[in-house]
Amino acid sequence: MNAKPSTVKRSLSTTMTDKERIRADAIMKGWLAFNAYARSIEDAFNLKTAEIGRAVADLIAERIGVKENLIEDRDAEFGRIIGNTIRTYQMKLPYYHQGNDALIKEQLKWMEFAFATNQADKMIRHAVDSMREILGERVYWVEQTGDIRLALDAITTPTCWRDLVVADGFQWHDDGYRVSYVSPYKRILEKGWLRNIWTNLTERKIHEEWTVPLYHGFAEHLQARFIISPWNEATRLIEVSVEPL
Repeated sequence: MNAKPSTVKRSLSTTMTDKERIRADAIMKGWLAFNAYARSIEDAFNLKTAEIGRAVADLIAERIGVKENLIEDRDAEFGRIIGNTIRTYQMKLPYYHQGNDALIKEQLKWMEFAFATNQADKMIRHAVDSMREILGERVYWVEQTGDIRLALDAITTPTCWRDLVVADGFQWHDDGYRVSYVSPYKRILEKGWLRNIWTNLTERKIHEEWTVPLYHGFAEHLQARFIISPWNEATRLIEVSVEPL
């Protein structure tokens, strides 16, 4: 833990293969170049964070034809979000990064831990039960409106789910009774496999042993039924529809 940097370098250089060393050198050089370039953009951006945030919000409002202040007066905060997104799009090593990378990586860490320790069922139950009160409110909404679509809306409206699927997007179908999206994990999984990370996970395993049980658990609280498409290795498309019990 207290080894000097020089000792660590000698240790690594003697244990790495030529292929690993070449790859590490290439990524290091690319990263240093990226970091310098990204920092220059970041420094310039930070001088005008609030101004850019306001300009972008106003442009969006104009283009979609609304007059509301879409970000209230949170100009600087919105500007920082835009700035970080721009920085993400400059990051191309060791792969092109996307806006949902951080969320996917954190999910994969916990999924791998859950399966490796045989605690997946327990962790899924915890995730489901943590939403009991919020989802219970939707039951009341459905009762008052008679609109079962509000049950599906309950799990697809929150920003955490939208952040997860934002890179490839999602679509509503059948007037809101069905939603489809491309499984978001493939790109990060494959990069991890190359470095012996989360090697016990596949998109199919995630879908069948994590996503499907999770949605069914949410459906219990919502007093509804979710019909979830079986895993399709070719399209990786996931469809979820809702109907009454």
